Amino acid sequence: MNQDIQQHILALHDKLQRTDRDAIDERTRESLLLLLNDLTRLLGAASLGNEDHPLTDRLEQLAVNFEAEHPAVGTAVRQLIDALAKAGI
Repeated sequence: MNQDIQQHILALHDKLQRTDRDAIDERTRESLLLLLNDLTRLLGAASLGNEDHPLTDRLEQLAVNFEAEHPAVGTAVRQLIDALAKAGI
């Protein structure tokens, strides 16, 4: 897995863990964790080009959702989107 992407995934996990549990509803938290797990799994797969997963679309929606109330998490999501774009994903 690209080191830059891996660092962004870890940073996002860290920011999510540090965010007050009451500040983010459980459904949103679970959605983000599921997305990060999907992303980690797919990036570890041998062939990304053969799968059609709108991960960046899902990440974009999460970034929009987080930006107003949790700017640090929103920023981390945007950084991950940028890293994926640079890697051609």
